[in-house]
Amino acid sequence: MLSTEVIIVGAGPVGATLACELGTRGIRTIVIEERTTASEHPKATLLGARSMEYFRRWGLVPSIYANALPNDAPYVISFSTRLAGEELYRVTSPSINDTWKRNLAATEKFRELQWSPYGKTQIGQSQLEPIIWNFAQTLPSVDIKLGHLLQSFQQSHDHVHVTATDVQTGQIVEVQAPFLVACDGGGSFVRRQSGIGYMGRGAMRANMSFYFESEDFLKVHGKGLGNLYFCFATDSFGVFTAINGRDLWNYQYYFLNDKKSTENLDYQEILFRAVGKPFQYKLKATQHWHHHQSVAKNWRVGLNPLDSKNGRIFLAGDAAHLFAPTGGVGMNTGIGDAVDLGWKLAEFLRGRGAEGLLASYEIERKPIAIRNSVISANNSDKIDMVMAETSAIIDQEGEDAKLCRQQLTEKIKWMSRQFSSAGTHLGYRYVDSPVIAYDGTYEPPDDPSQVIPTTWPGSRAPHAWLTNHRNGLDVSTLDWFKQGWTLICATQDHSSSTECHQLKKAFADQKIELVIITLDNDTVRALYERKFVLVRPDGHVAWRGHVMHQSPDLLVKKITGQVL
Repeated sequence: MLSTEVIIVGAGPVGATLACELGTRGIRTIVIEERTTASEHPKATLLGARSMEYFRRWGLVPSIYANALPNDAPYVISFSTRLAGEELYRVTSPSINDTWKRNLAATEKFRELQWSPYGKTQIGQSQLEPIIWNFAQTLPSVDIKLGHLLQSFQQSHDHVHVTATDVQTGQIVEVQAPFLVACDGGGSFVRRQSGIGYMGRGAMRANMSFYFESEDFLKVHGKGLGNLYFCFATDSFGVFTAINGRDLWNYQYYFLNDKKSTENLDYQEILFRAVGKPFQYKLKATQHWHHHQSVAKNWRVGLNPLDSKNGRIFLAGDAAHLFAPTGGVGMNTGIGDAVDLGWKLAEFLRGRGAEGLLASYEIERKPIAIRNSVISANNSDKIDMVMAETSAIIDQEGEDAKLCRQQLTEKIKWMSRQFSSAGTHLGYRYVDSPVIAYDGTYEPPDDPSQVIPTTWPGSRAPHAWLTNHRNGLDVSTLDWFKQGWTLICATQDHSSSTECHQLKKAFADQKIELVIITLDNDTVRALYERKFVLVRPDGHVAWRGHVMHQSPDLLVKKITGQVL
């Protein structure tokens, strides 16, 4: 029998990210994954700014950019009748190069470049997974067992026992660990066997995806390289997605009519009809799926089904929530789950955190999943509504059709505001968490379209550039928060130094290192709002104050889960 500290079921982007989070902290981790290669179907295709910030800590950004869409191409969302027909509207965001190299004109035009080092990064899941796997496999404490299928799991008061099968040899592998994390997708075996259902709207409507290879695709439609191409012809509602910007593409065919069969479809007819012209292609894969707004009722499994306290099994990613893809938030929410749970498990296993820290995982992340899934579902509703109101003559000749296109364009402009989603990805915060010390001030507005930089406890600590070389390698305030606890001190006077060291001693008493950063930049001082700002290992603010906390020992015990 193998023994480890954490077992992860599933090596998709969430499970692999969790393995990296644990592995970089020296936690012995075994990942059970049935597949032997990355996902054939690209599935999720957007990395939001917060996920990119997390991957920045591990130096993965260059590899991600190398496998993303061409770095010099702006992020384009195009809306047309048929793809080769009339374009009605387009939304443009900065290219990777504009973002990475901090292009001055782009920074002035696109305000999201002021809030993060990253904008939208389009990369297929099939291209992303190997990057995270490769990094995880460089970590000595991580063992990814590809080609192994979970057969059973059993929880006791002090461990979880797992049985898996090598899919090629049939050999049985048994693993035991203090904790198990289910990252095994929407059909999660662990979640279903644990009797945990979803809540929310559930399955919203059916879709079918066609993943295809075509060097002819860009030439035939004539719209140039874009990231998303929406089609509004009434027999072809859906969206084409660029996977590598050269020859790999995906078409999501929307079934707005729930009486329409999704079986026995003529995929060539569907593709040619949506484009508006025939073209050369090779179909690589198809997939039936649904838009969802579903969140698991419980994210932790205890020995007692009615009480998850002290449970040793957690859910993360699609095992805990299913989204509509409108907004690109599903995978990114899962990556946030992995980072939140990863550092907390590590602190607990190393004796630097108590049960309250583990209990805070569901308390913090479940409301974010509800928030994000509702935003995504609302986005889907808006698209569906505009499509449902589209006239059947939209792609025809004549004045009536022209008027219909003009009216549709105005609706698309209204609906397309959802693609300004920086606030969704960066502006979430943890409210009423038992391991955050709030200061009694009002919570800032939560706007999906914009970020209001703040150090309000529970929020992501703000980004600001600390160097000005504009070469993609500059230092950000985010680089302070790579692994451990950090205290930002906005003054250099002697009394503040004494107070900082009092807090450092309180951390040291719990065998935790505290890094102290003294600010010498007036812009950053103003951005961080308080004289003292304490930031957690995940980059979220744990406490802030104009004066040092009156009881540093009690503060440390609270934020590490020892005092609830």
